[in-house]
Amino acid sequence: MCPAQEIDWAKVHDVTMRGIDHLYHLEIERAQGAFDSVSQMAPNDPRGPFFGSILHIFLYGLNRSEQEYNEFFSHSDQVIEICERLLDQNEDDAKAKFYLGGIYGYRGLAYQMSNSILKAVKDGRKGYMYLEDAVRTDPTLYDAQMGFGLFRYLVAKVPKGYRWILNFLGFSGDLEGGLASLRIAAEKGIYTRTEARLYLYQFLLAEHRTEEAVKYMKELLQGYPDNTLFAVLYSSWLMRSNDFDEALIWAKKGEEINSQKKLKYGEEFIYSTLGGIYFVKGEFSKARENYDMFVQKVQNKDYISNYIAYRYALSCELTGDRAKAVEICNRMKAVNDKTRAWDRYNYRRGQELAAAPLSEPDVLMLKGANAFSMKRYDEALKFYTDVEHNTAADVDRHAQALYGMQQIYYEQGKDTEIIGLSPRLLALRPMRERWLIPHAYFKLGQAYARQGRKAEARAAFEAIKSFDEYDFQESLENRVDEELKKLDEN
Repeated sequence: MCPAQEIDWAKVHDVTMRGIDHLYHLEIERAQGAFDSVSQMAPNDPRGPFFGSILHIFLYGLNRSEQEYNEFFSHSDQVIEICERLLDQNEDDAKAKFYLGGIYGYRGLAYQMSNSILKAVKDGRKGYMYLEDAVRTDPTLYDAQMGFGLFRYLVAKVPKGYRWILNFLGFSGDLEGGLASLRIAAEKGIYTRTEARLYLYQFLLAEHRTEEAVKYMKELLQGYPDNTLFAVLYSSWLMRSNDFDEALIWAKKGEEINSQKKLKYGEEFIYSTLGGIYFVKGEFSKARENYDMFVQKVQNKDYISNYIAYRYALSCELTGDRAKAVEICNRMKAVNDKTRAWDRYNYRRGQELAAAPLSEPDVLMLKGANAFSMKRYDEALKFYTDVEHNTAADVDRHAQALYGMQQIYYEQGKDTEIIGLSPRLLALRPMRERWLIPHAYFKLGQAYARQGRKAEARAAFEAIKSFDEYDFQESLENRVDEELKKLDEN
């Protein structure tokens, strides 16, 4: 009987690193081959199935394929089995605890992506506890910091409606601590550096820390210039920064990269991004063409957000194809979850569009919003002024026009104009767009705060608390808390 061949652990590490590199170059088959090879070289080591599972959750994040979801959990079960066997042999095995903690953390992410919040928090917490044990045994396991970072940050961002789960589990989040842990993983981690940078980019953008976020994205683009997803993510940020010309360049670059590849991953995101860019630029025919391509390419039609569907429908409506616009609106998904504010809002707007064509004020409002996004403030102001002058009988559209003007003045730093305009807006009571008035109070509060008029700013922010059951309520209330905190600090 031949003795078991000794494992070349240096080679196991090198092949694992090669697989991770293939993954972020979007060479999925080569990444899978590398992780399978690791499993063959070291069948009792959790690395092979662990990174194989990450590959499947990565793909699930792209296409929401049930097959990828099931493959992820199948691989994760293998990781758990191997780690538990190793811990039976040595209860102080720090690396076994690390991989066990990591895989439970990823299971939490998978549950979160499928909207199973209770399961997500329970598995996430279990993973966190294993990672804590691992780091107590071996403080140099810097890759564990990514798990800490994800859990601390995501728990801190759990919607108010789900906070009871955290109380039940006895755990609260730590936003700053989460970001700090992710920074450690990005700088000192071995296997997690790239992934930590990707999460930091997304989380820092959400926290409006643009400069640091873009630093991490530029590192990703430099390290993986052929990653279509990174190019499109950067394009999306440029869109949110209202730099649509540069956003178009990066989206087109993503399209060019994908055209050179045999296997194309995330191709649908290129076309949804291009559709959004052309929509704001007012090129509705091009917007529709790209939304058409997006719908053709997306693997799971349930993954089409109401935000994209509504813009797709508007593009059809504005290019003369009302029948297609109505068809798209009728396929939109009703949303009852208050945490998905934009999907709820766009569903309602889609139903309104299906019921009646766009009116002239509707078109002017849309053009004003696009001009505002392009920072063409004088042009946007003209559109909104035209709507205001011609919608006295339509309180909702009248209020929308005034709110649009309020936003323009805020971006221009014209706080006196905001304060002068606000009484006209706040006197209105729109029925469909009830969210406008509390948001108008918020802009008024910000204008007072910029002028140093703290008492008036506080009164405007406090007035928002008298409103209830309106679109974007939770996000606005969170912003109010932030503004009140700033007033207390300054």
